Amino acid sequence: MKITLLTLLVRWRAAVLLAALLAAVAGDVALARIGPGFGWILAFGGLGLVPLLAAIAVLRSHRPAILVARPGVPAFDVPVSPGVVLVAVGWTLLVGRNLSGMVRDLAVYPGEIWLTAVFALLWAAMLGAVWAMVLRGAVMRLRPDGIEERRFFGSLLVPWSALETPRSALPRGEQQIALFLADPKAVRRRGLRSRNATTLTAIGVDAEFLARAVHEYANRPDLRPAIGSPEELSRFLAIPQIARLSDMSAARQNAGSDTPTADHR
Repeated sequence: MKITLLTLLVRWRAAVLLAALLAAVAGDVALARIGPGFGWILAFGGLGLVPLLAAIAVLRSHRPAILVARPGVPAFDVPVSPGVVLVAVGWTLLVGRNLSGMVRDLAVYPGEIWLTAVFALLWAAMLGAVWAMVLRGAVMRLRPDGIEERRFFGSLLVPWSALETPRSALPRGEQQIALFLADPKAVRRRGLRSRNATTLTAIGVDAEFLARAVHEYANRPDLRPAIGSPEELSRFLAIPQIARLSDMSAARQNAGSDTPTADHR
């Protein structure tokens, strides 16, 4: 079995984010000691841009045709995108340095403690929201009762019964799927979430593959209770059209990626 560096990035994302935060703080402290040289400021500032630029390439190219079985939920999860993790790493490097600087300012300028503390809390809250989103796992999952999509400030659940049949979903571009709703009022929302439930994100997965999965379970209510089990996922992946799509996606990933791999047996 081959494990790519992107796979390791997702698997160890908590440790990677913590390392990025420590690197940001260390960089800020080092910069404060070295002095305000333009070259050093540019170097440390550019450090945060590297993972952000890498994330753009990964988000555009890394779209595997896979789902992850979660029997304990139960659900089929869309895998966490390494591109999203890279965005969080870049954001951590940039925000972490700002937070470190604000903490130092509290000691140097005690008269501005309240203003500095307010801005520090805002930055920390934004960083915490990004971390929570990345560490929580799947943004989208297929459940026995419907399709769940989670975002920063809210989520929605589209029951299978709310979808039209036989045409339930189609890919819309490379990172979205379009849903066809027969009963929009059945969609359940939590938190601050847009009322638009006809377009869902497909980040970290092949959009056509995800649309076919939605189509399968919208039209096969007898299979929904088995969603989440490895056996049902194996059955779905063995469907000839799905297997061909998975093979095409794997070939595309291998042909378009120069990411080093490590053999893991």
